[in-house]
Amino acid sequence: MDNYWAYNEVFRIPIWDQRCVRTLTAACQSLADNAERSFSQALGSRRKAVSRILHHQGTTQEDLLSGHIGATRLRCEQQERVLIASDTTLLDFTRHKATVGLGPLAEAGHQWGFFVHSALAMTKEGIPLGLLHQQSWVRDPDQVGITKQRKKRAFADKESHKWLEALRSVERALPTGQKALLIQDREADIFEFFSAPRRDGIDLLIRAAHPRRVEAQGEGGPTYLFAAVAAAGVVAAKTVHIPPGPKRQERDAVLTIQIAKVWIRPSVNGPNPNGPSVGLSVVRAFEENPPEGVKEPLEWVLLTTLPVNAAEDALHVLDYYTFRWRVERFHFVLKSGCGFEHLQLDRFDILEKALSLYSIVAWRLLYLTYLARDAPDTPYEEAISVFEKDVLELRTNKPIQTVADVILAVAKLAAFVPRPSAPNPGVKTLWRGFRRLQDMTAGYLLARQYPP
Repeated sequence: MDNYWAYNEVFRIPIWDQRCVRTLTAACQSLADNAERSFSQALGSRRKAVSRILHHQGTTQEDLLSGHIGATRLRCEQQERVLIASDTTLLDFTRHKATVGLGPLAEAGHQWGFFVHSALAMTKEGIPLGLLHQQSWVRDPDQVGITKQRKKRAFADKESHKWLEALRSVERALPTGQKALLIQDREADIFEFFSAPRRDGIDLLIRAAHPRRVEAQGEGGPTYLFAAVAAAGVVAAKTVHIPPGPKRQERDAVLTIQIAKVWIRPSVNGPNPNGPSVGLSVVRAFEENPPEGVKEPLEWVLLTTLPVNAAEDALHVLDYYTFRWRVERFHFVLKSGCGFEHLQLDRFDILEKALSLYSIVAWRLLYLTYLARDAPDTPYEEAISVFEKDVLELRTNKPIQTVADVILAVAKLAAFVPRPSAPNPGVKTLWRGFRRLQDMTAGYLLARQYPP
């Protein structure tokens, strides 16, 4: 692929030698073209140069990702409101015994690696614009499993403080006045997070996890969250597509929708149980009649700082929440597509720096996938070079004019066959197709005596 896209993601990096920008540009391009291959195989002769950058004391993880965050900011400026999905994943390096600086991934202590929390910006249609925040950390082996002490820690000392850190990073990254909606799963249902001050235009959307206390509505009214929203009237129904996941099966779900407004009270075990309440809108979406064989009917209770006054507002909130899975797909591409967990690097801090480069590549692959689905008429130049266009046209004997044409042709290189049940290729198919396209283009250029 034309490496202009890669240059655009790295040229803003504050680095000690601008020649490194050329190295990093070529590295991102090589990693994208050679997804699934090892670090050494993907980079080839550039491996030593990239390794020197990663080991340089003047280079940090934040620096290496800052160019991409700057490019993401510019893409966000073109949107009236951006959606930002946040999630945490673990990166397992248990098999790499020589890597130092890792920590336990579970209380049993059999798995070792580190955690990463990412905030992925998207358009309102769900097209990934890039990362606005990424944080990684290692758990202290001496603190794992100490539940009582963990509960007594101040919020700033807990892992859950990552949600507030992501919020602050997003506020710094976005231009002043930019509207944004941060979307999180149940792990972010934390009163201190809801009650923290936010910049104007920044809103939250979080799936509820706890039966929180709410201020009663009238005499004898409900005093807990789930009861309060369950008593509300039905305003709409909607069918949503549920993608596959570790604990869920892909299917369509017909959801009944209720809305309510509540004032959430502080936790009785929190630092300020008598403090002020926080006003939120609530959208409940649940399956009244789940399909046969579904053991756990779908139910979402969504808390948001957005105003929800009618069915139309609730449907928008529900649509926004379904895009939360895009950050899960980003982590999937990072691990399975880019093979990040197979890296054999000597230290955790070096892995952190490499993570920044691999995250740029993972975003690019995800971006092309959803761009083809949601904006198929985008010109082909957004995805491939002129030479790659020539190769695809020769291979398919069809004109390549749009990103949709590119994605279908690339997927066919990986033996993709469109079917009514699966009309669009997945990310895994695409990274394999792009890898083959890169090999074919190199041969094409050699045959025409162009330098590859």
